[in-house]
Amino acid sequence: MQERVNKPIFVVGSPRSGTSILTWCLGQHPNIFPVNESTGIGELALALAVCYQTKTGLQPDSLWTAMNVQQEEFFAAFGQTINEIILRHKVDLERRRWEEAAGPNAAHASFVTEQSISVSKTRWVDGTPLYSFHICGLRKLFPDARFIHIVRDVTSVVRSMLNFHRLAGVSLVGNEQEAYDYWFRAVSACLLAEQAYGPEVMFRLRYSELVDQPEGSLRALLNFLGEPYAPECLIPLRKRINSSNVPANFKLGESGTDPLVIERATRLYAKIETAPQPSAISTIAIDEIEATFNAPINQVAILRTEYAKAHARAQRLANEVQRKRATIRALQARRWRHKLRQFVFGQDAVP
Repeated sequence: MQERVNKPIFVVGSPRSGTSILTWCLGQHPNIFPVNESTGIGELALALAVCYQTKTGLQPDSLWTAMNVQQEEFFAAFGQTINEIILRHKVDLERRRWEEAAGPNAAHASFVTEQSISVSKTRWVDGTPLYSFHICGLRKLFPDARFIHIVRDVTSVVRSMLNFHRLAGVSLVGNEQEAYDYWFRAVSACLLAEQAYGPEVMFRLRYSELVDQPEGSLRALLNFLGEPYAPECLIPLRKRINSSNVPANFKLGESGTDPLVIERATRLYAKIETAPQPSAISTIAIDEIEATFNAPINQVAILRTEYAKAHARAQRLANEVQRKRATIRALQARRWRHKLRQFVFGQDAVP
């Protein structure tokens, strides 16, 4: 049981690709519970990277350097804390969901904590599409995490994105070109992670396979996760959830959309359809995904360095001003002494 304590699952991919439905499918498993889309853990990883770098790189006697705290240990410690908090409060999350579903007049006593189905679950699954761009940071926080890249054909995704307001009341993208670009960037980030971490960490699942072959898809997926097959994972697939309700007569082809953006996305999807997931890890992809993760961190470091230089220059100028002021005060004092002598001893007084 202990070895499985900190192995969260992240469902990544473009929005409107089935991340939500797959998360709920896995959440029916006896050992996995779904959490709300958290969105903030990726940004936390970036913030921790900045904290670690600045506290180890600015001076030799900084805290982490003095204590010989390695980056892997630093990240994993925070990841373990996040995992423990989520596991500790999983029943609270379930209770809140129950209250929202039951309504304000439901008796709280009818929710029995001891009988909660989440009590014995030791793993959690998060289906935040935004985490497609934070896989590297999440891996640092949770070294044993597993990632599922669900891919849906770009045309269906774009249609769903453009009609998202029918479901949520707000728009997901501003126009058709943004939708194609969003799909391309999210899927490209996930494909890079597939190459960097390999099939033991990343699992590619086609949305069409989940819909057409649900049992076989979930069996393969749970085998990847190291969990036994549970037929209850099929329950959410019995009906459509979180659907954008795209009208039958809705057509793509918005004026002003760059055809090159459409071509780039459709070409990538065609490549995914014909090429299997890579079976080996690419060191080039590792370097690229690390560089992408470190880019904003390096920018912060550059800004901090520039700030330090500017602060040093400002301090030197301030010191120079103080010296000049001291010189001026000394000259003024000398002048007043000279005038005093002239007043007392006459014009011929020696200064």
